[in-house]
Amino acid sequence: MARYEVCVSGRLSERARGAFCSLEVQAVPPQTILFGVLRDQSDLHALLTLCSDMGLEVLSLQRLPG
Repeated sequence: MARYEVCVSGRLSERARGAFCSLEVQAVPPQTILFGVLRDQSDLHALLTLCSDMGLEVLSLQRLPG
């Protein structure tokens, strides 16, 4: 398990935010930051696939300490 931060371009609608229900979603215009604990690489891959499927531009991805 590891905590990640994913920064995507733009602001997410309430409906789009709902797709990330297991993550904390924070709007920091002009971006949105998703925070959360992912169990393994397959969870990370699923998150990035979801972003891609939703047409979101991933600006950065960081594994957070602790």
